[in-house]
Amino acid sequence: MQNPAPASPAPIDRPPPGDTRRPSTLYAWFVVAVLALANTVSFIDRLILSLLVQPIKSDLQISDTAFSLLAGAAFGIFYCGMGLLVARWADRYSRKWIITSGITLWCLMTALAGTARSYGQLFLYRIGVGVGEATLSPSAYSMLAGYFPPRRLSLAIGVFSAGVTAGTGFAYLLGGALIGWLTAFGSVEVPVLGELAGWRLVMVTVGLLGLPVALLMLLVREPAREPGSRPAQFAEVRRHFLDHWRSYGLVFAGYGATSITALSVMTWTPALYQRQYGATIPEAAATIGTVALLGGLLGAFSGGALADRLEQRGVAQAKLRVLCGCGFGLLLPSVIAPLLPTMQAHAALIFFTFFFGSAATGPAGAYVQQITPDRMRAQFGAAYQLSLVLVGAIVGPFAVGFITDHVFGDEQRIGWSMAIVAGVANPIAAWLLWRALQAQLPSKLRSNGPRSGGSNGPSSHR
Repeated sequence: MQNPAPASPAPIDRPPPGDTRRPSTLYAWFVVAVLALANTVSFIDRLILSLLVQPIKSDLQISDTAFSLLAGAAFGIFYCGMGLLVARWADRYSRKWIITSGITLWCLMTALAGTARSYGQLFLYRIGVGVGEATLSPSAYSMLAGYFPPRRLSLAIGVFSAGVTAGTGFAYLLGGALIGWLTAFGSVEVPVLGELAGWRLVMVTVGLLGLPVALLMLLVREPAREPGSRPAQFAEVRRHFLDHWRSYGLVFAGYGATSITALSVMTWTPALYQRQYGATIPEAAATIGTVALLGGLLGAFSGGALADRLEQRGVAQAKLRVLCGCGFGLLLPSVIAPLLPTMQAHAALIFFTFFFGSAATGPAGAYVQQITPDRMRAQFGAAYQLSLVLVGAIVGPFAVGFITDHVFGDEQRIGWSMAIVAGVANPIAAWLLWRALQAQLPSKLRSNGPRSGGSNGPSSHR
């Protein structure tokens, strides 16, 4: 009999499949689709700025470092701060209405960003986007954990998380097409907002196009919570984390470290293609958009499906095994790709960054939800997102911009800046995720090496 790792909390029971409180499988996947679409829209609105680096810098007369604060800190700090507050609401009130309100807010803030006439105004509107988007992930993770049992949760969260890479791909593809199309119109008089052109018109159009997703949320039903559950107090959440800090902390830190590279790649690759390879905005958008869409979607489905399959076979800590493997898969592509001589070669290699980064999202999110009690799932979902955004969105884009401006002093050297950031962050991330897996494996498997069979952690419920 295997000795369980003492720090690992038991997976949380869900209602059995025959429980009348659990909606049909078809409806549950409809909810996944709606939430994934909302996630897609959120990343389109979050990343559309990265296609507009050059025109925004020229218009507002700002540096790469200042732009990185727009792309990262303005969004990320308030996303994280509001995320923790919203998560407490989501453990108490309707997650459906919290998400619906958030979608409306972030779409309107994206549209208003197109009216900004100064750096300060644009910074404030980006804060608004972060506040709105803070409503989505913690509430969505909590809802999905109410719709799916643990053995199927990785794929569900993987599909929801596919909205991240789908949103990244569509942000580039849609944004590139819009830039080419809207530029042909020149200046356009928009009711209420006035005369707009160029990047401003793109921001307004993208923001307004996302609003119909808020209407789709009206078709989503709030899932039942566990019988007799009550919202957890902050002291209870803190105590649960401290009791199981190893189970949460290493995953938060390791997966958060992977987002440093992910967000720097998402933010700066269009500029890399324009500066280093001489691509136009539409050419850069089409190339990186296609790679992000294909690599991200394939990774999201593969990672979630593999983790669920291994868990159903009884492999110990299946979710953490897949997550750890993705950490090692991320090590080299984003370090080597920016140094390659052609845009096509870069795209072929950076495909694996999107693949492994997306493949990790389902197992990581499902692992956190599985070991968290129902009445505090949204708050731990927010903490999980905080580890990604606070580290990735702030450090990744800023580090690249800062190194380009203050180490090289040449925006044409942005590829080297991206390689340096990835070369530092990726080994740290892989080591932390390996430590997370080793800490949770039963001692016999730690000494003899990973293998299939055995329980998926202590007190596993089948």
